[in-house]
Amino acid sequence: MKPAFQFRNRLILFGDLLLIATSVLASFALRIDLGPRFLDFVPQALVMLGIAIFVKPVVYYLFGLYRRYWVYASTRELLLIATATATASVVVFLFVMLAIASRFLPAEFPRTVVPIDWLLSVLSVGGLRLTVRLLAESGQMSQKSDGLDGGRRVVIVGAGDAGALAVREMQRNPQLHLLPVAFVDDDPEKQGKEIHGVPVDGSLKDLAAVVNRHTAQEVVISIPTAPGHVVRLVTDICRIHQIPFKTMPGIYELIGGKVSVNRLREVDITDLLRREPVKIKDELVGESITGKRILITGAGGSIGIELGLNPDVWGEF
Repeated sequence: MKPAFQFRNRLILFGDLLLIATSVLASFALRIDLGPRFLDFVPQALVMLGIAIFVKPVVYYLFGLYRRYWVYASTRELLLIATATATASVVVFLFVMLAIASRFLPAEFPRTVVPIDWLLSVLSVGGLRLTVRLLAESGQMSQKSDGLDGGRRVVIVGAGDAGALAVREMQRNPQLHLLPVAFVDDDPEKQGKEIHGVPVDGSLKDLAAVVNRHTAQEVVISIPTAPGHVVRLVTDICRIHQIPFKTMPGIYELIGGKVSVNRLREVDITDLLRREPVKIKDELVGESITGKRILITGAGGSIGIELGLNPDVWGEF
């Protein structure tokens, strides 16, 4: 889904230029204090400003700050911003020292303005990109509120990484018509917390109560590594209360391209077993029992269902 808010990198470059000038002047103001003495350092500030305006955008470009799609920025990008601004400040400092050595700048140049400028650059450059992300998020939230009218209310089983991913997909893709209303998770550390604005409202044994409390219309199992008995418990509760249930694909299905992240699927027998089903060679079985009288001990469960669905089998025994 394409984000509603778009912000071109050329506008980010223009914003960086304004912030670079602001950071340099603000670093001198913080170091010298505004007043008559500050005016004596204006020429030095302008020289450093000229160096910074030339050096910093180049360094930012080399670090890829103008090739990123900041709508999807994360903590990794924050580390990149800190590294890029630190490198740019070091390069600016080297140019300043070169200007002092060539007597283009006086020796009493206040060198502490450089680290102050770096701190301001981290805040301003990171803040600009965080603003882009927040504006994109607000646009998506607006779309979500418009697109979820009449959407099915969903309880998520599992408040781990997979559950957070499921909720995020539902929030970002209103065309799914799924509204996450609550999590259930057995981890006591998560009880009472919120993930992407959705509360962890109980443990697995509270699933029926949580479904009733939030008038949920569907349950999504988002524990790819859950043992079979956990999946069976959830499916049993859902069947008793006549609530549709689905499961998130496992990571092996995502990597293999079998299922996309925003596609939930029905629970199948392998989810209940949590192992590969045993494949029987029917030909060998047929050869071993042909012409023999077979005693079946128990006709309930899967055996009874199979015999009931295949009445012709009775004729063979």
